[in-house]
Amino acid sequence: MQPIIDRHFVDLKIDTERHTKGADVAKSLRGDRGGGIPWMVITDSAGAEIVTSDGPKGNCGCPVTEDERAWFVEMVRRSAPSVETAELATIE
Repeated sequence: MQPIIDRHFVDLKIDTERHTKGADVAKSLRGDRGGGIPWMVITDSAGAEIVTSDGPKGNCGCPVTEDERAWFVEMVRRSAPSVETAELATIE
């Protein structure tokens, strides 16, 4: 799956405890939204939010259930218009 993610996204992990200003960056992205950790946001190249891991049934930060996996695939679909059907199937 990682090659697909790498083809369509720049993957950036923010560690709120170890990165200098990590908590500030996370707060600027998440705002006051609650939920679990990990939490994801996909932005455009200007930093505008496209979609987050806050799906219809809550945060799918670590997508293991069927609903969480479905939301993660939807996140990819919404934010990577060039993603191919076969790639989505692999992710799913």
